[in-house]
Amino acid sequence: MKFIIVRHGETKANVNGIYSGWTDFPLTERGFKQIKRIKKYLKDKRIDKVYSSPLKRALITSKEITKGNKLKVNETEKLKEINFGIFDGKMLDEIVKVHSTEWKEWTNNYINYRIPSGESLQDLHNRVVNFINEIITKEKETVLLITHGGVMRVIIAYLLGLDIKDTWHFKTSPGCLVEIEYEDGYSVLTQLINF
Repeated sequence: MKFIIVRHGETKANVNGIYSGWTDFPLTERGFKQIKRIKKYLKDKRIDKVYSSPLKRALITSKEITKGNKLKVNETEKLKEINFGIFDGKMLDEIVKVHSTEWKEWTNNYINYRIPSGESLQDLHNRVVNFINEIITKEKETVLLITHGGVMRVIIAYLLGLDIKDTWHFKTSPGCLVEIEYEDGYSVLTQLINF
């Protein structure tokens, strides 16, 4: 089977350095251009099933990519970005100033520290890995996932057999596309494109 994983187009939060987990920010003009380039790239690829995060930036991306074909977009909470809790919607300098204790805790133990009112990386990992395992069990062809940077990193690391701490070794910019071939527990990353 094949996974095609797409990160939503660029948003105003991406441009302004704002932590946007479950808080939605509008796509930029560049974000819409990225979506058009992704759609063009995918035009001749066989896609059997589409899953998308329900967050607006991902949903707009998925609906634009699938517009004009018969693919149904299946929304799932499991593809939502990490919940940044009290950090969500804020720039780094504000987080460090207002939530310095929590910021230090998170940076010292980013895997297990659960941000107040949010998630830990381990929470995100568990949610996403459970979903990927469901997909592997029930899908056999090409699956398109439209999601977010953190989720994308978790999927890549998991499918390539890497540890949770290795999720940050991949740059998944807005408008990024990754293709991974998967068979019998073995994966090969065949494409990583930044549009």
